[in-house]
Amino acid sequence: MKKIHESEIVQKSIDGRVGSVDVYDVIDENIQAGVRIVKRNSDVPARTHRHPERQLLYVLEGTAEITNGKETFSLKPGDFVLIESNEEHYVKTGDSEAKLFEIKYP
Repeated sequence: MKKIHESEIVQKSIDGRVGSVDVYDVIDENIQAGVRIVKRNSDVPARTHRHPERQLLYVLEGTAEITNGKETFSLKPGDFVLIESNEEHYVKTGDSEAKLFEIKYP
């Protein structure tokens, strides 16, 4: 067993088309898991964005929108989003940032 506080994780920043997202990965192996803080007024990540892993997002704080180009969902705390393998997707925030928990898995 191991306990890790997010303040102990080395933060990475990913630039978007506009703004950025701070990435705190607690697991970065076959499965990737961690917290994403999407800065306010951001459109992230840079285009084109897709990956072979499936992805689960859970909104912890704030609000955002996510789109795959065909559907757009408004997100609030308590919402889950399931993204399929190789499905293009982007997150947008307004005047406040959004804190998300993310898992990428095969």
